[in-house]
Amino acid sequence: MKDAQHQSHQSSHAIQHHWESRYEQNGDHSLSWTESAQSLSQQWIRETLPRSSSIADIGAGRSMLLPALLDAGYRNLTHVEWSQCASQALQHQLKDQASHITWFVGDLNQWQPPALIDLWHDRAVFHFQMDHTSIQQYLHSLHRAVRPDGYALLATFHLDGPETCSGLPVQRYDANSLVSTLNDSKDANWKPVKSQIWTHRTPSGSEQIFQYLLAQQTSFDP
Repeated sequence: MKDAQHQSHQSSHAIQHHWESRYEQNGDHSLSWTESAQSLSQQWIRETLPRSSSIADIGAGRSMLLPALLDAGYRNLTHVEWSQCASQALQHQLKDQASHITWFVGDLNQWQPPALIDLWHDRAVFHFQMDHTSIQQYLHSLHRAVRPDGYALLATFHLDGPETCSGLPVQRYDANSLVSTLNDSKDANWKPVKSQIWTHRTPSGSEQIFQYLLAQQTSFDP
């Protein structure tokens, strides 16, 4: 048991170091995942959820999604991120507005909101879960965080998308396999609300094909 815990700690440390280094050594123009504030995620959130909703952005980095939602009137927001420097940079950029966001730095599997949230947003984190154990840990964290009838908005590389991201291998999905994986957990019952294949143009001008999925949890058994 101690060996397993030690290996898990080493793995977590390596993951955190990887993302810390990526943000420390690269500006947003050098990071392939950078996109404008007018994103598909923001569009779907604004179409689906009222301004009073609680929303967590998983692997939020220096993304402009939460600042855009602040501008749209959302106030119950949470930023979950491995990289401390990315979190601090966005807080510094937002100045006084940063107080409207709850900030968590560390492993998403160690984060649990004080109250169940309305929407779990994840653009390009879930596809890094490459084995059954990692996927199940992620799903457990998602299920324990989202309220009954709440939503998950996931964006992964599509089956026709890249095989790696930020130098790491990824698991690619289409809409059907994403829904199937979400439901590969005890008592899970996620129903797709909408899905879309989305071509993201990186700051360098290359294209990445994403699979977006908005799903709603129709039953929940804590």
